[in-house]
Amino acid sequence: MPPSNTSGLADVEQALRELQLELQELKDVNKELTEENRVLKANQPKRKKKGQNVSEENMAFDEEIRLCGRKYGACYEMFAPDRQLLQRPNPTFPPPLNELSRYETLASAESALLAELFSLLPSHIHPLVGDNHFADIFEDAMNSSRASEIKKLRSKAGLIFGLPEQYFTDTTYNRASVSEIQCLLGTSTSQRMPKPFPPILFPNLVEDSSLRTLFGNWELFGKIIRVLLWGENGLTALRAGGPPRNGNKWEATSLTPGLLAWAGVVVIFLLSADKEFRYSGKGETTKIQYNYMFSSYKKILIKNWNTEYTREIVKKLNNFIFSKGPRTTDSMSDEEDFTAAMDRALAGVTEGEDSTAQPEPPQSVTEDVMDETVGDVEANEDGQRANSPLTEPDEDEVHVVPTATVRGRRGGRAARRTVSNTTRTTRNARTT
Repeated sequence: MPPSNTSGLADVEQALRELQLELQELKDVNKELTEENRVLKANQPKRKKKGQNVSEENMAFDEEIRLCGRKYGACYEMFAPDRQLLQRPNPTFPPPLNELSRYETLASAESALLAELFSLLPSHIHPLVGDNHFADIFEDAMNSSRASEIKKLRSKAGLIFGLPEQYFTDTTYNRASVSEIQCLLGTSTSQRMPKPFPPILFPNLVEDSSLRTLFGNWELFGKIIRVLLWGENGLTALRAGGPPRNGNKWEATSLTPGLLAWAGVVVIFLLSADKEFRYSGKGETTKIQYNYMFSSYKKILIKNWNTEYTREIVKKLNNFIFSKGPRTTDSMSDEEDFTAAMDRALAGVTEGEDSTAQPEPPQSVTEDVMDETVGDVEANEDGQRANSPLTEPDEDEVHVVPTATVRGRRGGRAARRTVSNTTRTTRNARTT
C-alpha cells in the first residue's frame, strides 16, 4: 500500500494556524501603533516654529489663558491685539484707561491697550505673553468664544428686538428687505448703507448728531449683555443653580466700555444682512468693517464715560445686568465709504458739559476721535453720508418699531413687562 499523507496534511494545517496567529498579532500591534500615533498627533503643539520649544509648564496654563481670552474678547477688545504689540513689556506708566487721553497719540493708545491686557491676566502668565504659543491659544479662544456667543444671541434675537424669530434663526432670511429692520438701522431704498451710528443706538430711536446720547437705548444692550453673561435664560432672572455662567467664570461685576461697545456691534450685526461674523471683522455681504466700528464705539464711550448722562446709563445698566432676581425697568424719558461715513459722523463730536438733559447741538468741531490704531480717513466737509451695499432696496419704507416684552417672576406671579426704549408706530406709513 502507498504511504499515508495524513501526517503531511496535519503539518501544513498546523503551519497555517501558526501563520494566522502571527498575522493577527501583527494586526493588533499595528492597531496599537495607529492609535498611539493619533494621540501623539492630537497633542502636538499648534504652529510650533522652528527652534521654539513649548515647555510643559507653559502648556499647563493653556486653560487659564483660554478663560482670559474669552473674557478679554467680550469685556475689553472684540478683536485680538497685533502680535507685534504682544512682544512689548507691560507699560510702567500707562495712560488712564477710561479717559480720552489714552488716544492722544498712537503710542499712548497702544500703551493703554497693552496695559489693559496685562491688568486682566494673572501675574504668573505675564512672562508668557510674548510667546507665539500664548498668542495662538489666546486668539483662538477670543474667536471661538465670540462665534459661540453670537450664535446664542441669534437664537434669542427675536425676543430681544421684538421681531419674529425667523428673521434671525433662519440664516438665509433676507433681513435687508424687512422694513422694521430698515427703520432700526436707518436704511431705506435710497440709503442702503446703515448710518455709522444708526437709530437703534439712541433712546427712542432719536438720533443725536453730537453722539452724547449714544447707547441711550440702554435696555436693549442690557438684554444683549445679560444673555452673554448669564445664558439664554438671562432675560428673566439670574439662575441660582446649574453650571457656572460666563458672568461667574469671568467674575464680572460691572460694565466696561469694551463690553458696551461689544453689545453695540453685535446689535448691528444681528440686524444686518451678514450671515456670519468673520474673524477678519469685515462683513461678507455688507462689507461693514466691524473691527473699525468697535474701536470707534469704544473710543466715544471712553470719551463720554465720566459725563453725567453716561454715568446714569452705566448705573442703570449695572443694576439691570448684575442685580439678582426678576428684571424691572424704568425707561428713560463699500469699505472706504463706511470708514469715511464713520469719520464724518465722529468729526462733529464735542466733549460737552455733564448734563442729563437732551444735549444742545455741538458748538464747535473738535479732533477726530477715531482710533489711530485703526487708521485715519479724511472727512468730507459736506458731511453727507456715503451709500454702501448693506441692504437690498425695498419697495418703500415702513417705520414700524416694535416694543419687546419678556416675562419675569415676582412673588411667584408672572409679570409682563416692557423692556425696550424703542417705540411702536403704525404700519399706515405705506399709505402715506
